[in-house]
Amino acid sequence: MKLKAFFLMIIFSLMTSSGAFALSITCSMYPVYDFARHITGDSSCVKLLMRPGVEPHDFEPSPLDVKALNDSDVFIFTGANMEHWAERISHTLTHTVIIDASRNIPVVNNDPHIWLDLSLAQKMIANITEGLCTADPSHADTYTHNADDYSQKISELDAKFSAMKKTSALVFAGEFSHGYFVRRYGFDYISAYDGENEPSVKRLAEVLKYIREHNTRYIFADSFGVSAITRSISEQTGAEILTFDTAHNVQDTHRTFLEIMTENYDNIQRAMNEQITAQ
Repeated sequence: MKLKAFFLMIIFSLMTSSGAFALSITCSMYPVYDFARHITGDSSCVKLLMRPGVEPHDFEPSPLDVKALNDSDVFIFTGANMEHWAERISHTLTHTVIIDASRNIPVVNNDPHIWLDLSLAQKMIANITEGLCTADPSHADTYTHNADDYSQKISELDAKFSAMKKTSALVFAGEFSHGYFVRRYGFDYISAYDGENEPSVKRLAEVLKYIREHNTRYIFADSFGVSAITRSISEQTGAEILTFDTAHNVQDTHRTFLEIMTENYDNIQRAMNEQITAQ
């Protein structure tokens, strides 16, 4: 048995040194999946554990999912506050490198949506890159170069959000997962929902009053699903629903995180510009 393990190590070393070895990487959620595929480029096989359309907060890995993680060289997850199951499963993965993308990132109010602050998204990219370089040193230069390039593009969008002129408060009419976003970029906001909790009659009345008094033309909801309450707010006030995609999970995995956040920027800019016209 020891001789077999020795030969496997020799084969692994030869494949790695020749550049033929490709990491098998499984990522829990879409944001870390997108970060990993940009960091690795074509040098690794990156898979997404949560299928498109799955609600991340309700996800529990199946036996087949656990097997997929055991068969992977690397498992990347967002953080214990998002994937409550990840640390439990990680203890069973004896041959898989575990990367916690939220390492050394403070969690505020038990809110796991850290990637919506693009400065924290860059820290997640750095954590993932460090873990991948440790798991596969032969491709460290490639990982570092790709990560620097992608992180720079995210940094540029981060600066654009920060510089955006805030002419009105953002009205979130769907589930509220945007705490990191509004804090990072200094937006005033009003939210119908308290996190995932549906609004009370009193809260709903306050939101409707605010929209009418401020002649708010647009309200925001996640593309993951527009609730009946969100539609009702739109119908009662005439405010159009715009998408703010939190990138929990996406139907089209060919879209990139940067593309999603750029679309969010464009929608918010539209609301800011047209609010000036309405005043």
